[in-house]
Amino acid sequence: MAEEIISVGIDIGTSTTQLIFSRFTIENTAGMTSVPRISIIDKQIIYQSSIYETPLLSQQVINETAVREIVLAEYKKAGIEPKSVTTGAVIITGETARKENASTVLSAMSGLAGDFVVATAGPDLEGVIAGKGAGTSTLSLEHHKTTANLDVGGGTTNIAFFSEAEVSASVCYDIGGRLIKLRQGSMLVDYIAPKLEKHCRDAGIPIKAGQTALKQDLQKICAWMAGVLFDSIGFSGSPGGAGTADLEFLATERVVMHTAPELITFSGGVADYIYNETDSDFPYNDVGVLLGREIRKAFSGVWERVRTPVHTIRATVIGAGMYSTELSGSTITYEGVRFPLKNIPIIRLSKREETLPPSEFADILRQRLDWYKDEQGQGVAAISITGEHNISFENLKQYAARLAKGLTPLVNAGLPQIIIVEHDMAKALGQMLLQMHDRRELVCIDSVSTSQGDYIDIGAPLMGGRVLPVVIKTLVFN
Repeated sequence: MAEEIISVGIDIGTSTTQLIFSRFTIENTAGMTSVPRISIIDKQIIYQSSIYETPLLSQQVINETAVREIVLAEYKKAGIEPKSVTTGAVIITGETARKENASTVLSAMSGLAGDFVVATAGPDLEGVIAGKGAGTSTLSLEHHKTTANLDVGGGTTNIAFFSEAEVSASVCYDIGGRLIKLRQGSMLVDYIAPKLEKHCRDAGIPIKAGQTALKQDLQKICAWMAGVLFDSIGFSGSPGGAGTADLEFLATERVVMHTAPELITFSGGVADYIYNETDSDFPYNDVGVLLGREIRKAFSGVWERVRTPVHTIRATVIGAGMYSTELSGSTITYEGVRFPLKNIPIIRLSKREETLPPSEFADILRQRLDWYKDEQGQGVAAISITGEHNISFENLKQYAARLAKGLTPLVNAGLPQIIIVEHDMAKALGQMLLQMHDRRELVCIDSVSTSQGDYIDIGAPLMGGRVLPVVIKTLVFN
């Protein structure tokens, strides 16, 4: 029997703030005689908000009250009560994620975003969510080609690569259409991002806050930014003359070493100016239009690879509302845990480590758990392993023995044991672990892939307790 849940996506970006509400249909897709397999079989957008300019009190501070009022008003227009929302994501993106009060803005969402909503601002996750919302991941599966989506916003460009609908790489650059703002009705520069102002100074481009700029100089810096993006996804020799992408503008910790994609899409607020011409140069008193034109020029030599995405400016919010949630079900174990569990750091163990003798395994795990100790003592963390497909009973006992020994610090601290397994073995493994400690606070889920440094949110059980909604996050804040 199918069950329906409501998901919300809230995107508070450098330029714009918007919401969507979606309806997910969840059903057991396995046969009557098979092990249950709970899947999301349908997703429908049921409401899209207006697109608002993100309210700021200053260049450094978000207007928390105004953001909350926007969200409240849109809930009312949609006819949806916060308590009826089950899952989704609040995403604080781009330069907005670096505002002084970015984390406290999430407190302003308290009570408005359901009981299980991920709140995050990691640039890696932004790129992946935008790529899924734009339809680029699906494009890679339909055409069996590598794809890349460049989500060009006001403050950052988030790039995600996909192969057969799976993420193969992601990266973020501090390049966007509102890094330079002009006084309304004039060419006076009201604001230029410090990093970009330094580059202009070093490159001899006369653009400075408080001074009048020439259109050709603004075009020159936009051509340079477009060239960085062209080079960053594996091309070279861009018209903007960027050469190797400037590492000072890298917002993530690494450069992506990736061959040039076979198909390319653009999303974000600047995307419409990449795909469509407009007569106005500065409709929003920024350089978004100029940047869009220069990106089209930079990519003109490979334009046969460019496709129009399903969504442009709404890609991130649609991705947040519709593509941030996975399900773990049918072979899960949980007992004595209060849901939802939010922002739990993940300790990812290698395949070699997870098969060590129990004493060595326990030593490694205790060392990793120490990463999350503070003045108050041991902090909670989730343990992620690969496990085995069609595992034997003897090997299952060995896995349980290793984990029981290694998880002792969490048990002694009165914290729940949270185990994430890639292969389908969580139910039996969890039941064994419950017998090995007096404290019976445990969640053991499977069919979920993670990486070291990820975080996990686990929501309240659905489908009569047979399934748990899960969100894996890469970086909580920049």
